[in-house]
Amino acid sequence: MLLALLFAVVLLAAPAAQADEAAPLYETGAIAVVDLILSGPAKAALEAEPDEYVEGTFELGIDDDGVPGGHVTELTSGPMTVGIRLKGTVGSSFRPLTGKSSFKIKFKQFGGPKFRGLKKLTLNNMVEDPSMIHEALTYSVFRDLGVPASRTGYAFVRVNGEPYGVYLDIEDVDDVALKRIFGAFDEETQHLYEGENGADVFPGGATAFEVDEGDEANRSDLEALIAAVNGSEPASFSTRVAPVADLEEMTLMWAIEKYIGRWDGYAGNHKDANQPNNYFLYSDPTGVFQMMPWGSDETWEERLDFGGHDGVLFNLCLEDPACASGYWQKLSGARTAIAGLGLDDLATELAELLEPWQEEDPRKEQSQLQIGAAVTAVRHFIAERPAEADSWLQAHEPPAKESGKGREEGPAPTPPTLTPSRLLQIAAVVKHPGQLRLRVHLFVAGRVSGAVSVAVDGNHRRVCAPVATAESAATVTLTCRLPRFVRQLRHLQPLKLRVVTEVRAAAGGTEATTRQVTLPRD
Repeated sequence: MLLALLFAVVLLAAPAAQADEAAPLYETGAIAVVDLILSGPAKAALEAEPDEYVEGTFELGIDDDGVPGGHVTELTSGPMTVGIRLKGTVGSSFRPLTGKSSFKIKFKQFGGPKFRGLKKLTLNNMVEDPSMIHEALTYSVFRDLGVPASRTGYAFVRVNGEPYGVYLDIEDVDDVALKRIFGAFDEETQHLYEGENGADVFPGGATAFEVDEGDEANRSDLEALIAAVNGSEPASFSTRVAPVADLEEMTLMWAIEKYIGRWDGYAGNHKDANQPNNYFLYSDPTGVFQMMPWGSDETWEERLDFGGHDGVLFNLCLEDPACASGYWQKLSGARTAIAGLGLDDLATELAELLEPWQEEDPRKEQSQLQIGAAVTAVRHFIAERPAEADSWLQAHEPPAKESGKGREEGPAPTPPTLTPSRLLQIAAVVKHPGQLRLRVHLFVAGRVSGAVSVAVDGNHRRVCAPVATAESAATVTLTCRLPRFVRQLRHLQPLKLRVVTEVRAAAGGTEATTRQVTLPRD
């Protein structure tokens, strides 16, 4: 029965894996190993024009045992011809090829195919994030609370065989990602606008936005948003923009930005003419806009004022009682939901995952001591931010509604319950002599079970089936003791285990995930 259940779970999970070939790149606990080959003329061209794509070759595998130079599962059949350019802003994250360059890979630039369904790959050098975990934490929070956002993974990059070090692999926001997130994207009627360096919904400001997806010649949806935001009719801000802006989603994104200290975003903290920055405006088929984050390395450091001003939409929201009340409620709900995400555990697991790779990184700009101190600072921020949010929420609780007979002394507004979009997340698979420990973060109360099997002579044999129960969102550890036959086999050869983890939520619903784990020869 156990084997039947195992195969049933695998079969149920298979369609999702087939539909999203790129998913292994964004698995927590795995490192992509990326090899780029550039000819002498290509390198010279990048040194002269870093923003222009040159022809190069690309190959990628997934390291699934966490040790540099260990077992790599190939995801490419061989070197692919691709377009390669450098990325970053001079004076901040840009580095030339002689340093730790950031890279953009475009798979179809020179007539090649997509890679695992992707058109592009972005590899960030993380030189402005000494901890190397800011963006992974940030995008995880956005996604888990329901804000559409990119997925992230990590990569170890080599150029012409020379180690360039540890990079963040962030999912590009293009029509491929939009179709994955929203289900469809019509380039004739919809748009993805990129807002950076002060671009905002000012009168006449439509041309300040870059059109990343959609018809560049037709910006009527963005112009309709700008007209509504800056309208002079007596209707309130919330009433004016409701037909063209999803304020439920936007206020949630702004609340998260404030909470995580994302000062270089939309609602962060207006410092100069380059803010707001690092955001997208996405229009749905009916012309209603949502907002998406981008460029989130400047996070988990600065304690932002939860009411500080920045983007036009955020500022006008705070001036409108209905919208300000909605923002307060989203912040209150986000504060509670974030506290249940196990971020301190995730920060620790990511730091442990990256440490052996950082030691092999010849171009990192911080020492291991500095990296460790930065991770500790992030963990302090995570621990201290709830109390700071509580203080602001108590001081800015929306007033009671006014009735025809005077002030209504009703109960305080109840913040919404934000339910994470996932039920579980594998925080880590830790290998110890004689056992595996599966650290699983549950976003809901429920029962989590593991089913670990090993392929022997073409058949899968059960290794263990640990079970745990959580009465609320929590991180639990499933301990899998390796039986004698597995320990004996390890003396002869490396072993590849299949780990299926399933949660059954107390409130209903199930979710399963499958991971391959390699045990090196003992």
